[in-house]
Amino acid sequence: MKIRCILIDDEPFALNILEDDLLDFVNIEILEKFNSPEDVPDFLQKNEVDLIFSDIQMPEMLGTQFIKTLENPPLVIFTTAYHQYALEGFELNAVDYLMKPIRKERLAIALKKVEDQLRLREKLSEENEEDYIFISVEYQKVKLFFSEIIYIEGLKDYVKIYLMNRAYPLMTRSNLRGMEAKLPEKHFVRIHNSYIINKQKITGFHQSKISLSKIELPVGKKYVASIKSLSE
Repeated sequence: MKIRCILIDDEPFALNILEDDLLDFVNIEILEKFNSPEDVPDFLQKNEVDLIFSDIQMPEMLGTQFIKTLENPPLVIFTTAYHQYALEGFELNAVDYLMKPIRKERLAIALKKVEDQLRLREKLSEENEEDYIFISVEYQKVKLFFSEIIYIEGLKDYVKIYLMNRAYPLMTRSNLRGMEAKLPEKHFVRIHNSYIINKQKITGFHQSKISLSKIELPVGKKYVASIKSLSE
């Protein structure tokens, strides 16, 4: 599991030390470093961040105050040379509170806590995830389980949905992009301007074609990278 993090500290020296220590952990990806919280909200809107390392005593704003301004903050580890902010840090549900200078073994414990929390979130998300969608077919709503779908073909303003144990596809008014938005990426992948397939139904593939049991579908040039990633 990769933990995507950002670092905030008004002291460049402290930032560099923390960065050097984190580089020893293979599951850590440092996305960006900041000398103040000012540009962080914009960065959070444009990037997926799992964890913030934030100093507390900073000129523009306390790190604890900054975290309070975020609507849905990532996980947070506070780093500081001052004990008096510990209670406030934990009231903000910080994963940990590290005293400077930060010992490597203490950092490892904090990162293990982060990994445990992220894995728990992932598990809960999977348990709560619906495994079906409803589509409109001939003026009624039809429930389709993802496991039933083999592939979907786009036909301008309509799509055909090919299902297990059904001789003929269902047809619903939609475009392929709209249908793609309703399907979870972990189960489905776009392979062509005209096709979305169920990853679980793949029996073989190469760069230009993909096999779904006895069915063979073309792979569009711009989707080749998506197909290659399935075997990684």
